[in-house]
Amino acid sequence: MKKISLPLCGILTFNGISILGNAITEIAIPWLILEISDSPALVAAVMTAKILPIILSTFFGAQIVDKFGGFRTSIISDLVNFLCVLLIPLFYSFDLMSFSLLATLLFFSTVFDTPGRLAKDVILMREIKANNHNNELINGLNTTVENICDLVGPVLAALLVASLGTINALYFDAVTFLVVALGLVVLKKHFKANTDIVKPVATHSWQYFVEGLSYIKTQRQVLSVLLISTTVNLVITPFLLVYLPYVNKTVFDSVISFGLSVACFGAGTSLSSFIYGLYGKRFSSRQIILSGYILLIVVLSSIPLFQLQILFFAQLFLIGLCIGFAGPVEVTMIQRQIPEELFGRIMTLFTSIRFLCVPAGYFCFGWMLESDISAWTPLFMATIVFLGICVYLWLCRSAVNTKTRDTTIGNQS
Repeated sequence: MKKISLPLCGILTFNGISILGNAITEIAIPWLILEISDSPALVAAVMTAKILPIILSTFFGAQIVDKFGGFRTSIISDLVNFLCVLLIPLFYSFDLMSFSLLATLLFFSTVFDTPGRLAKDVILMREIKANNHNNELINGLNTTVENICDLVGPVLAALLVASLGTINALYFDAVTFLVVALGLVVLKKHFKANTDIVKPVATHSWQYFVEGLSYIKTQRQVLSVLLISTTVNLVITPFLLVYLPYVNKTVFDSVISFGLSVACFGAGTSLSSFIYGLYGKRFSSRQIILSGYILLIVVLSSIPLFQLQILFFAQLFLIGLCIGFAGPVEVTMIQRQIPEELFGRIMTLFTSIRFLCVPAGYFCFGWMLESDISAWTPLFMATIVFLGICVYLWLCRSAVNTKTRDTTIGNQS
């Protein structure tokens, strides 16, 4: 196995630190609001400020990265995050904090965080090419680091809040973003790829967005992966954030069970992405997608049939194992098949389209859990994934037929 270069090790490490910082924010901010107001409704209202910028970033995130370059965008993003998070405990300590000011700081933190994550993806992609590394290996390791940090982050945040207090935890949170920014500055001299490349961008954000979407429509294989990924996300996100709390409350009546449920799922995704990094090159993306999602259908369909808690934990581990490969498979495909000048906007479209469909899943499955057929919700989720696989296979077949026809016409010419 080829030794992983220092810049790539650094990027993987800083990606993990960034995710840990975001995880601390996700725990510390709601806790701070509850300490001040004891109002869950106010928590929901303030945290909504973090959703709007994610939607807005669909239209300008890739544009910023192309216009200013991956390195500059990443540094600016981390420094803005550092400043916004730092100001929260500072304003609070001087009794200047208001909920509107808190929402504003969270808005700016998130609105710059999304392009920053994309910028790091661009830097990673260029370094993989410059060092001639195995895409599957690096993307698998990167996703494994992200999954582990997503798993450890909330636990670390809870320990920091409990031991240091919410305000000191936020100071620690701010420092993580500063460490990443300074770390990238130090690491830059070791980069083989040019991280300051800028590209001309369309005059209007909508035009920039439409150009990327039009390109995806012409690439049937890319489109097929986007649609199956969106379909699975339509199911998995409500499964984790709506169905899991519901089951652990109504069936097992235990918050500890809820935590263990999330941990089992996270362990599955981490193992799956790590396995992909080691062995993903031996299989096609189609083989991996079909085997993982077909197993996902089987596991989801089996959930209503059993009520044993230990078996439920095993099922959650298998579900994580089924979908942990999805992220690195998609990134590997985009890195290899998409022209570099379109990489940023295609990555942005993949993320945003999947996100925009999630509210429909919340509404649908939330309604089901309120109905008389709540116990069969996982079976309905499995059916949606099955329909997504059918569309995926149809598009794959269409892509093969189109390629064969084009080859035949070329030979005749």
